[in-house]
Amino acid sequence: MQLSDSEKSRGVIAASAGNHALALSYHGRDLGMKVTVVMPVWAPLVKVSNCRTFGANVVLYGESFDEAKARAAELAEQHSYVYVHGFDDPDIISGQGTVGLEVLEDVPDVDVVIVPVGGGGLVAGVARAIKSLRPQVRIIGVERPTRRPCRPRWRPAR
Repeated sequence: MQLSDSEKSRGVIAASAGNHALALSYHGRDLGMKVTVVMPVWAPLVKVSNCRTFGANVVLYGESFDEAKARAAELAEQHSYVYVHGFDDPDIISGQGTVGLEVLEDVPDVDVVIVPVGGGGLVAGVARAIKSLRPQVRIIGVERPTRRPCRPRWRPAR
């Protein structure tokens, strides 16, 4: 909603392994904007599927987020899309902070809030909002371990 009409008409693009892609796809649909999301090839199928359900063009590219991000930057340049960064943007972080406000509204006496960490935008926004209003609340960021190939621990009978 921060974009000009000219920017909205060009469409937006982002790199994301999931949550930012979902949010952009969902809101892009509601705002009638063309959305392209570049996701690493290992992005969760449910997130890829939901982005497509919301009407986004999903490009699966790269073994890492950095490879997906580089591809998104290339496509943004080629097609004049507006790049919407998922975590290194003050407007995005402010928007993510609304989650923290909702936590405080629902649980005013909360002591600890556990926040998933991907790129860091969600935890930055949530922590900023909560700590501004209730500095004594402890914020814990959690992230998934580095992706490793899955190897079965058992062998099927022959």
